[in-house]
Amino acid sequence: MAISGVGENYDYLGKAANYMQGKTTVKEAVSKTVKQSANLSISDAGRNMLREMVSKFEPDSDYANARELTIQNTNEIAWEHYTAMRGVSSQTLKDGNYNVEDVMKSIMDTYETRYNEIVKEHENGDREVSYELMGKRSLTLDEDLAGLDEAYKMRLANLTGYITCQQTNKAFENPDSSWYFRRNGYQNEGKTQDKTQLFDTEYRDSAVSIMEQAREKFLTAFKSSGYEKGAATSILSDILNENANFVAITQKLF
Repeated sequence: MAISGVGENYDYLGKAANYMQGKTTVKEAVSKTVKQSANLSISDAGRNMLREMVSKFEPDSDYANARELTIQNTNEIAWEHYTAMRGVSSQTLKDGNYNVEDVMKSIMDTYETRYNEIVKEHENGDREVSYELMGKRSLTLDEDLAGLDEAYKMRLANLTGYITCQQTNKAFENPDSSWYFRRNGYQNEGKTQDKTQLFDTEYRDSAVSIMEQAREKFLTAFKSSGYEKGAATSILSDILNENANFVAITQKLF
């Protein structure tokens, strides 16, 4: 019952964002309901209430510009940096022989690499970009770095998804100690229960917290006179060494 290909395919989790961009919005759904209400058994009062709901969501729904709404809900700057970071990670984590610490270090390393690239591109001023929705425009350094920070959050979401998949595989690796059988009241006398909480959300939260600490310490180091490239992964390693419990659970999970 394991999820096959977890190692090789964890980056696929990030592609869900593409799918979500194509979904009908809540506002569109409500508006459509109003237009189709004549074919439903809805009272005049109910129909009026739906129209009021639409007006709250879309004050100018008849004149709404779909392109502008899409732009407001799309961060193409973050997406550019996210795909760049994910692309590099997919090259360094492609043989399946790695664990969560390797994934964390890869994310941290690609964040530092991208950060340096952005700063270098802004040495002579704003960066000129051309996006599908936003079109051609100039990006300030602050805008670019803000987009990178959003991309970093997206990569952390990938990380938690990867951990969840690994926890799922581990849970079903030994059915006698899995959450499923404990949940359904099966008793296995004479067998020691695995004390590791395979679906422990605290472990996932700890991973994200460690990554956030590493990012903050990297930014401090970057601004210092003694900064050297490659500092990000060293910072992360130091934080991991200070979290013995996290490392111990990682060894049991992988």
